[in-house]
Amino acid sequence: MTDTIIVSKVAKGPALTRFAATEFKKPRHGDQMRFEVNLRAESAGGMIKRAVVEPNLPTWSAFELICDEGGALGGTDTAPPPLGYMAAGIAFCLLTHLSAYARSKKLNLDTIAVEQRMNFVTTLVTEAEAAGDFRGGCEAITSHVIVEGGETAEVVMAMVEEAERSCMAMQSLINVVPKSTLVHLNDQALGAIA
Repeated sequence: MTDTIIVSKVAKGPALTRFAATEFKKPRHGDQMRFEVNLRAESAGGMIKRAVVEPNLPTWSAFELICDEGGALGGTDTAPPPLGYMAAGIAFCLLTHLSAYARSKKLNLDTIAVEQRMNFVTTLVTEAEAAGDFRGGCEAITSHVIVEGGETAEVVMAMVEEAERSCMAMQSLINVVPKSTLVHLNDQALGAIA
């Protein structure tokens, strides 16, 4: 893998084999917009992973992402780790909603920034893992929304509250989301993990 090209635009979306991307349906006036982000991720040797990701939205392109781990986990530190992408995705999504709100309300703001800390816990590379007690999770997320501009405190607080409620990434992290994991071996479905 390369040290320079970690994310690149690609001409073709993910080569999905277990399901097909759903065609986007434009919502009727007043309805919520529903869309999906599809991806295929695979090991590229060692701890390097490659994914092709594409939303099913018109005018949105497919991108290839490279992911790695640091040396402590056997990686080569050539790309962000998976949790780096997750943390950045949450901050970027929140910034999208903050910027959209500010633009729609024509707010007098110079800059909007997010500083964020996510605290994770895992049994990976510990004695608990060796004993077969695999556990992992996110213990906390702290976001600082830093705004410069000519608006009042009330206006800025309203913007941040609305953006956080609208942020799909943040809401996916802090709310219970139904999930299903289906396992396949040599083109045979083995079953689901609860």
